[in-house]
Amino acid sequence: MQYRKLGNTGLTPSVLGFGCSMIASLATRYSRTEVEASLREAREAGITFFDTADVYGQGDSERLLGKLFRSGDEGMILCTKAGLTVGSMEPVVRLAKPVVNSILRRWRTARVATTQARRRQERQCFDPDYLSGRIEGSLRRLNADRIDLFLLHNPPVDVPQRDAVFELLTRFMAQGKLRQFGVSCRSLDEAQVWLGQPDVTCVQIPIDRSRIEAAIPVLERAQAQQVGVIAREVFAHDVLAKGSVSDALGPLVERAEIGVVLAGMSCRRHVQENVRAMDVAMRCSHVA
Repeated sequence: MQYRKLGNTGLTPSVLGFGCSMIASLATRYSRTEVEASLREAREAGITFFDTADVYGQGDSERLLGKLFRSGDEGMILCTKAGLTVGSMEPVVRLAKPVVNSILRRWRTARVATTQARRRQERQCFDPDYLSGRIEGSLRRLNADRIDLFLLHNPPVDVPQRDAVFELLTRFMAQGKLRQFGVSCRSLDEAQVWLGQPDVTCVQIPIDRSRIEAAIPVLERAQAQQVGVIAREVFAHDVLAKGSVSDALGPLVERAEIGVVLAGMSCRRHVQENVRAMDVAMRCSHVA
């Protein structure tokens, strides 16, 4: 496994990151035993960067990471996000999940419909008081004293009370509850706007090999400002229909500005395929 500095955050994560959006989802295909085995195998393979959010799996994604890992252990980096909400239904869905998931696991169409329905319920809230409560909740669920990297979860560029939000995050850093913070961006254009915010030390952007050229201005600006870059949605736009996993990852790892390439994983097969593909991509890359 290869590792890179993530801008000036002081973090040096594995280039391959584990995307945890589906590990505890209502619509996941895999058993809890298989998911836990995949997380352990990823760790044994040298993956140190795990990306989650407070809403993933109604908080159970964070709980699972908190059960298996400790932030800081042997280079472990836990990244979480907040700002999305599914409202008052979250605790109800969590209670019903064991029964519903056992049914959904058998039907792909039902899993897709459930995921789409959940996304329609998503709302945003970046009120400082709300974010404060969510950060404290993430600390509890992750069983951690400090979050290595916290990201605002796809905020609009005109988010209300922006100054108050960043003052809150700076205060959490001063208290030792956040190591670094940044923004998960909805688009490359919005990433350019967030790069103009002096407090941002890291951006997460949607990028795949078909969007490399469009992303170059963002990547070059981030590098010039020593802002870390995390790539997500790396298998979007049917890139796997046009080549292998290593073909999809290769152009991304060639860009030295990208510190982490996130791949969503839920089972050991996913981990093995992505680790092998990353190894091939890195051996073919001219970037350290």
